[in-house]
Amino acid sequence: MNSGPRVAVLGAGAFGTRHVAAYRSLGVTVDAVVDPDPVAREHVARQYGVGRTFGTVTELLAAARPDAASVCVPGPVHRAVAVALLDAGVPVLVEKPLATTVDDAAAIVAAAQAHDVLCQPGHILRFSPAHRALYDTVHAGGLGQVLAVSSRRDRPRALSRLFPHEHPALLTAVHDIDLALWYAQAPVVEVRAAARTRPGSVTPVLVWAELRHANDVVSSIRNSYLLPEHAPNHTDDLVEVYGTDGVGHVDLGRPTLLVQAADRTQAPDWLLSPADGGGALAAELRHFLRRIDGGDPTPVVPLADGLHVVQVAAAIAASAAAGGATHRIRHTSR
Repeated sequence: MNSGPRVAVLGAGAFGTRHVAAYRSLGVTVDAVVDPDPVAREHVARQYGVGRTFGTVTELLAAARPDAASVCVPGPVHRAVAVALLDAGVPVLVEKPLATTVDDAAAIVAAAQAHDVLCQPGHILRFSPAHRALYDTVHAGGLGQVLAVSSRRDRPRALSRLFPHEHPALLTAVHDIDLALWYAQAPVVEVRAAARTRPGSVTPVLVWAELRHANDVVSSIRNSYLLPEHAPNHTDDLVEVYGTDGVGHVDLGRPTLLVQAADRTQAPDWLLSPADGGGALAAELRHFLRRIDGGDPTPVVPLADGLHVVQVAAAIAASAAAGGATHRIRHTSR
């Protein structure tokens, strides 16, 4: 029996299940799974040998307070779940985005600060070896002075159907906003954006944003949900950093594993969260656990950055809705 921390995973959907698998790959036993859907939570519990399941965070805390928790519930309920855990003194890793509104994200930050409890935003790309290597090069001055960051992220049209009411700025573009903050090494102070829809879509299927950082680095972010419906949702992504001494890029345009057969096309997310629970997700959870026990004194993703990503995403959505009007963001301390 593992004598490590008693971890709870809140949310038994696709990413909650990945968290359970990733903890197991680290030798950490998930003590409880929480989800309002009894079928979903019992399925995950049987699959991974989780001993306890609960329908709500209130039930979990009433039974026994976990040592740590991953919050993998839908974005609109991040605030309620994360704040309940933080109020109870439970360190949390909150999947991206920290919340779907600035007010909710600020409330999570306030709870973490009020109780002096760890809250780690779940921005997984900072734990991707390729993205981390580019950051290390930038941070060491290998590209000279950073001038600009550019990123694009293309996804199948299915995302419009699966997430009909979630703006791309707060669903997929948060990855690119976070990378822009990380590589530019300065907060965003100004945003201009455009968005386009297609027949049958309530929310935009194309978002194009230009950001200006406090150090005058400029960033360009492009996200689309325009690939064919049947296209595999692999990481068809590109990020580039332009400096006075060179250019660096991470190109995930071709999946590591691609299976194309008569009855299916498969491109699993082999780099970030493979089926065995390893990859960048396991690295992220390892850092989370080491932050709790004091092994990693420096956060890879400061909580202030998690809040600022939500502020920038909200400004992108607002600028696009206003026809590209410039939205300014008050300079926040990092």
